[in-house]
Amino acid sequence: MGNGPSNIGEARLGTLPIVSTPGFLHLVAPQELQQLRESLLDGRPPRDLEVKLTQLAHGSLLHRFVEQNSRLIISLLVAAYGGEFRQANRASLERLLRVLAYVRKDDDAIPDFRPNGFMDDQQEIRAMLNEMGELLQSFKMWRLRYQVPEMWAS
Repeated sequence: MGNGPSNIGEARLGTLPIVSTPGFLHLVAPQELQQLRESLLDGRPPRDLEVKLTQLAHGSLLHRFVEQNSRLIISLLVAAYGGEFRQANRASLERLLRVLAYVRKDDDAIPDFRPNGFMDDQQEIRAMLNEMGELLQSFKMWRLRYQVPEMWAS
């Protein structure tokens, strides 16, 4: 047919490429990872991250993408750290933790207060989704099977 994108998904993505490797995760310091891990081991995200995600939930489509996928990561990590969800290996959990820690950072590759400040966060999440889509689907199915019925029962 024409010289356009090979599928509709590519056309909607515009100039933001689907990336398969992390670009900015090296900006996350080991102490940031440890502090986030400790908070999630207690079953909840740190207060500053929760506030940030709540604000993003009321923003643009890009902001909501970052918020919703960050909450999915939080749910998976909490379930895995709590010993409930066992399908993720240590490397996968560390990758998810690093992406979440990156989203938590305000002063990252593109500081969050700047226009388009969440484009880099979105890029990291998209790379993770491309890499770990099967694990996330597996978690969603697990959650529907085990967690949702408990929520309805209470």
